[in-house]
Amino acid sequence: MKQGRFFYGWVIVGAGLAVWILEPGMYASFGIFFKPIASELGWSRAMVAGAVSLTSVAMGVLAPFSGALADRYGARRLVMASGILTGVAYALLSTTNALWQFYAFYSVVGLGMGISFAPITTTVIHWFQKSRGLALGITSVGTGIGGMIFPPLANQLISMWGWRNSYLVLGLAMGTAVFLAGTFLRSTPREMGLLPYGIDCAESPAASMNTSHSIARAGSSAGEALRTMAFWAIFFAALAAVFSFSLVNVHMVPYATDQGINPATAAAFMAVFGAGNSIGRLGLGALSDRIGRKRMFVTLLVISGVAMLFLSTARSPWMFYMFALVFGVAYGGAIVNWLTLPGELFGLRAVGVLTGLIMTGSTFGGASGSFLAGYIFDVTGAYSAAFSTGAILLLIAAGAGAFLKLPRRHYQHER
Repeated sequence: MKQGRFFYGWVIVGAGLAVWILEPGMYASFGIFFKPIASELGWSRAMVAGAVSLTSVAMGVLAPFSGALADRYGARRLVMASGILTGVAYALLSTTNALWQFYAFYSVVGLGMGISFAPITTTVIHWFQKSRGLALGITSVGTGIGGMIFPPLANQLISMWGWRNSYLVLGLAMGTAVFLAGTFLRSTPREMGLLPYGIDCAESPAASMNTSHSIARAGSSAGEALRTMAFWAIFFAALAAVFSFSLVNVHMVPYATDQGINPATAAAFMAVFGAGNSIGRLGLGALSDRIGRKRMFVTLLVISGVAMLFLSTARSPWMFYMFALVFGVAYGGAIVNWLTLPGELFGLRAVGVLTGLIMTGSTFGGASGSFLAGYIFDVTGAYSAAFSTGAILLLIAAGAGAFLKLPRRHYQHER
């Protein structure tokens, strides 16, 4: 096995980046569609937010299975199918006239997203031993970039064409681009006669092959990992983080406009949130390679919790901008860490299944966060209790994360 001057793993990263710009970016625009849909169709905030809950549940149900399939078959076909499902579902949302239709189409969006995220993460992990945090950071920074692009774009399109045509155009364009990005994916470096990035290639071809095999086989089984407190600490932290993200993603724009802020400015808050998310995923993902996952992970969960408390006091634009930036950076950095930690703690043997299971926890957190916030608003007329709940969950997760013990790397191999 030889490494060429250009390592194809960076193409894998680029394809994953494109998917993570497009699907989460489109999903991040939900808050922009929120009030126009509720106003035209006469639905309550809990009813509209319920679609996000169903999307998250669909993602969570499929995530561990898609991770297992990625371990065996690779990500390419799954991501291509994801593009078809999400693109068609968003296009069909333009025809919605009944609540069951709205829920059904968003459930298909969830199914589509559920078969792409864990496989992309698993594929990047397999391609990189060195600089894994950086590679995952670059890939997942797409979520932040998409969050910068899609909400303002959706707001502009809705103002010109209405929410129905905006769903149609954005959905079809996004789905086509995801399908094309998926064609570039390859499950492991061995498919192209390569080694993972960072493995010494100055050895015989047979030794290189043994090295690649030993890395892929090393580590705990899924059952062994599930019997550890470390796995469940990461699981709960991911749940708490995405609970809060979903709450912010769906309700920050309605909350801001409730304070008298105009929709265009509120959409700009989401763009800042996306920028912060990008900075956190890219910069803090690389930094955690140097200073340690645990320290970074716990610190970012604490910052996220404090930021959620601050959001409940926000009334003026500068406060929303400050929250969006700080929470975006902290959330983005935390996500990269929990995507990386399963491989650090348990090796690569079952990393697809474990990543998928953790994503299941995170998506159920997202489902409960968006719906609970809408329900609390409908009952109390305010979001304060919802924001406080997110803060408490994040701080509890930080406390649990403080007890993580990172072992020596499972993927060390015999020479």
